[in-house]
Amino acid sequence: MKNWLLPALFCLLACSCGTRLPYRAYSPDGKVCFTLENPRQEDGTRQLQYRVTLGERPVVLPSALGLEMDGVVYGRDVRGISARQATVDERYTLKSGKQLDTRDHCTEHILSLRQKGGRDFRLIVRVYDDGAAFRYVFPDTDESVHTIDAELTEFAVPEGKAWIHPYDWNSRKKPSYEQFARCGIPVGTRSPKEQGWAFPMLFETGSGWSMVTEACLDGTYPATHIDNAGTAGAYRIRFPEPDEPIIPDDPRPQSTLPWSTPWRVIIAGPELGTVFSSQVVAHLNPPCALADTSWIRPGKATWSWWYNGGSVRNYRTQLQYVDFCQEMGWDYSLIDASWERMDGEGVEGVLRHAADRGVGVWLWYHSGAGRDSSIMSDPPARRAEMKRISALGVKGIKVDFFDTDKQRIIALYPEILKDAAEFHLMIDFHGATLPRGWERTWPHLMTTEAIKGAEGLGRQETCDRMAEHDATVVFTRNVVGSMDYTPVTFSNKIRQGKEAFRKTSAAHQLALSVAFESGFQCFADRAEAYLALPEGPKRFLQEVPVAWDESCLLAGYPADFAVIARRKGDVWYIGSINGKPEARELSFTLPESCKGKTIHWITDGEDIDSFEEQSLVYDGGPVHLPVLGCGGFAGRVI
Repeated sequence: MKNWLLPALFCLLACSCGTRLPYRAYSPDGKVCFTLENPRQEDGTRQLQYRVTLGERPVVLPSALGLEMDGVVYGRDVRGISARQATVDERYTLKSGKQLDTRDHCTEHILSLRQKGGRDFRLIVRVYDDGAAFRYVFPDTDESVHTIDAELTEFAVPEGKAWIHPYDWNSRKKPSYEQFARCGIPVGTRSPKEQGWAFPMLFETGSGWSMVTEACLDGTYPATHIDNAGTAGAYRIRFPEPDEPIIPDDPRPQSTLPWSTPWRVIIAGPELGTVFSSQVVAHLNPPCALADTSWIRPGKATWSWWYNGGSVRNYRTQLQYVDFCQEMGWDYSLIDASWERMDGEGVEGVLRHAADRGVGVWLWYHSGAGRDSSIMSDPPARRAEMKRISALGVKGIKVDFFDTDKQRIIALYPEILKDAAEFHLMIDFHGATLPRGWERTWPHLMTTEAIKGAEGLGRQETCDRMAEHDATVVFTRNVVGSMDYTPVTFSNKIRQGKEAFRKTSAAHQLALSVAFESGFQCFADRAEAYLALPEGPKRFLQEVPVAWDESCLLAGYPADFAVIARRKGDVWYIGSINGKPEARELSFTLPESCKGKTIHWITDGEDIDSFEEQSLVYDGGPVHLPVLGCGGFAGRVI
């Protein structure tokens, strides 16, 4: 619940009485400023626009605001504005993520606007110490369905570099957020795909670092992405592609009133670490909807599918993976697609075996998107199935193949989350849209895919690019939510009888258990690969947590390298990855609380398949560690 700590401030800004624009909204520390303006256009009309600054430096240059609904251009020729300001200051706890105990602290500005020829509407602005966000709200009550034909929101970013993933588009014409990023390209570069760019967008400009993304999807709006169709090539909001084939629906948003659009989010800071650590996306979602969260337990999982998809139907193999999970001290065993056709005693037998050994079981399901009938997309069938498997002892479900960002399928996500909570089932959304912060409202959402992960390592061209990819997504995709990459793979994957060879070092792979954050951390390799590890790396994987009290960036640069520290209790874990093929030395300083403690390092050995280990007491000074090309290291500070 919001704490309105400041008295409400009302000011009339009506044009007829003397305009008080520009209106400036400042962050609690006064460093981030969102400015609303209403300049006259060449055709004589006035169009709302905004800009965001960090200190005196621009983060977003003057950019258009508004949308077209029912034939009216909202934001053009606004007749009057009133503003109400308050402070939001709330601490809350997540069940998984980069920092479990967190603080939603910002100034909130409710700007009420009178639209010529249209309805009154509002622009809600929140300004944080690490960014700003805004959304459009139509507060009237009206049961008729309204359509937004276009959202005119633009992001004019100053000159600099960008790291952005193209919006997925392949022969199946479906968005799955599984493209490699274009790294270090000039701001404003057009996407190599006609469909534009995906969120989040990371920028390095004269003001420092910034990220643009979207938050809070409630089912009344599609998930959106970006193209370069704005003024002078600025980035502009784009709705799902009409020919995403899973469903034939209109890609435009449609809803009754009242109606709130998703938040448009700009994260900003002088250092890359500010973006890395930001939790603004979660803050912008409603508070937790659950009274009891004690049953929600993040954890590590085994998974037989990555190495051999046919193993899912083999009862004995699944028993072996449960036993392996118990041996490693891991929490869950995931049984993927086709578990319904398992031989032997079937999944019920595996569940009994797992319960005896204190291991939880997750099961795979298709979302039902694009199918005439499916359990997960049919509410009565979904609830009956959830009740059935919960009674059997299933702890979570992996729901896959959503395959479109259109509104009807976006509405399916919170429906699944709501029903799963009733039956105490945790959720992994796979083949899904990008995270928009649902984990705050529905804390049993443990992770989401929306990433080119280890599943692609059966192709050599993917293996060849994964080091740079790994060193990019820690600064892009993983910033906005838990990431079901299925990492830490030491053996080569064989696909359709052809082997693809790993190019990253074994220490790089070990480091991904820290560098990549996921509340359901599914380790993808075969059990034999983990059991064959030296004692030190194997113990590291047994002990590394998946939910964190604190996360920080010690050093790094997108697509180049990253040194990441995460803390659980009094213990720090370090994960570092080299995104380049050249060997080098990485330098960084550990958090102050590490001084005087013992560090156990697991680093690259003589080649990419070997490790070296060393222990020392940290003296508080700079650390210098060598890495192989595409290498890395992991550490534990106690």
